[in-house]
Amino acid sequence: MKILILYATTTGNTEYVAQIIKSALKGCEVDLKNVNDEGLENFNDYDLLIFGTPTWGEGTIHKDWKTFIENLQEDSLKGKRIALFGLGDSLMFPKHFVNGLGELYSMCLAKGANILGSWEIEGYKFENSKALISGKFCGLVLDQENEAEQTVRRVNEWIRKLLLEAEETDSR
Repeated sequence: MKILILYATTTGNTEYVAQIIKSALKGCEVDLKNVNDEGLENFNDYDLLIFGTPTWGEGTIHKDWKTFIENLQEDSLKGKRIALFGLGDSLMFPKHFVNGLGELYSMCLAKGANILGSWEIEGYKFENSKALISGKFCGLVLDQENEAEQTVRRVNEWIRKLLLEAEETDSR
């Protein structure tokens, strides 16, 4: 399976998590790129796209994602299988925990993407989140500020689940 991991970052946390995800994708051909890298208009070479974003301030998506998605050709994500991961700070921003992930989900859905890789909410402490869709997070949620020790375990579990889900969609 050929996979593109695309992320936005300012402090380096999202890039760090993207590298952990790449390492967990054993047996896959993986490209890892910043959303600001050149030549990211064509996703046809990839079987799966993984997009990652931090949540900024009072719950907004990273500005680089807004610019990137607004500039995509209208059908660039149509029918593409996309999994999402988002970072947030549950102690400082419990009322809008990982809202950036929820915004990225909405933007990708509006472009016709097929979103995979929902994630259970058990084990997280927060009050509200735009990333909640039908009782689950719309992608992998990580809190590098307060729960960094959970990251590798959560990534490995999510990747295992995600690859099984991707295989199931292949066989349909």
